[in-house]
Amino acid sequence: MKKHILSVAVLALVVTLTTFTSCRKPKTEDNTPAKEGLYLGIVGFNSELYTMPLGLLNQDTKHNFETFIDGLSMQNGTILYHAVNTGLNSLANAKIPENLINVSVVTFTDGLDQGSLGLSDNYNSNSEYLTAVNSRINNELIGGNNISAYSIGIRGADVIDVESFRDNLNKLSSDPEHNVVEVSNMNEASEKFAEIARQLYNQSTFYNVSLKLPVQSPGTVIRFTFDNVSDPNESNCYIQGTYISNNETKQLTDIEYVGMESMSGRTITASKDGIFIVFSFKNLTDLSGNQISTDYVKQWNWIESVEQWQPNSEFTPSGNTEIVNEYKSAMIMLVLDCSSSLGSDFVNMKTAANGFIETLSGNYNGR
Repeated sequence: MKKHILSVAVLALVVTLTTFTSCRKPKTEDNTPAKEGLYLGIVGFNSELYTMPLGLLNQDTKHNFETFIDGLSMQNGTILYHAVNTGLNSLANAKIPENLINVSVVTFTDGLDQGSLGLSDNYNSNSEYLTAVNSRINNELIGGNNISAYSIGIRGADVIDVESFRDNLNKLSSDPEHNVVEVSNMNEASEKFAEIARQLYNQSTFYNVSLKLPVQSPGTVIRFTFDNVSDPNESNCYIQGTYISNNETKQLTDIEYVGMESMSGRTITASKDGIFIVFSFKNLTDLSGNQISTDYVKQWNWIESVEQWQPNSEFTPSGNTEIVNEYKSAMIMLVLDCSSSLGSDFVNMKTAANGFIETLSGNYNGR
């Protein structure tokens, strides 16, 4: 009889547990993309790490990042590799905006790594650790994007092994030829911080230019000049192509870009606006990636019978052109040396870092 009662009790317990388990809602992974915009994270390092997680940077939030920079303090130790690796982990684990186009790491240091090996059992030497970080920079994709890594170095007076110092700068960058700079003072470092900030902004901003003109005869060769010339043959900044029309499809083909670049390629399709056609050029910039001005743009047609360019006197910059800036999302990790070897340069480093933040937040105002 007791055995029967015990069996019933066990069965009741199993039923209860099964019912309880089935009532629990399974955990669902949140796959919603992050909000679009510019994300900044900060890793300060000496013998410890001081981290500010990735967050949106704009005019409303820049104070939070600047306050974090102002609160950094110096002490001994330079866990350089561990700091960069931690920054890469933050990027790899972050929620990704749908229109992410730029992922970057900007590292500043004044010395050689001291202490990173003590924080990892995966590496047997500094060289091995550095090689692993370099491999991550060159091979990992974040949201389908390659990592652009920059390094700024100001060699401290205590650095005797110059070759290793420069090897660090090279391997903590994604492009040693263009993304590495060794400076002799903090004024130069500050200028480099500002330059990189502007470059990162340009990489994340598309300058889309629309040009509107009346419907043309098929086969017309069209040139748009942007450098305020009276003779289009003297222009060093122009777009030229041949207009074709096929039923409802109207295109500019065989496009040639001189003194500028565009993501639109050699053929673009026009949109129709009454008697006008509109050509929109995706991310039209000069050869340095800067926004093209339309203040002096003119439109010309090639007249084959007289072999001359004919100006369109009714085409005006204010009435026939439009620039629309299209912002893409970016994720940037700022890695800053806070070791005591910086001495009086530490305050200047924080000023340079805050200038970097100011430049980015100003460009991304309101986003």
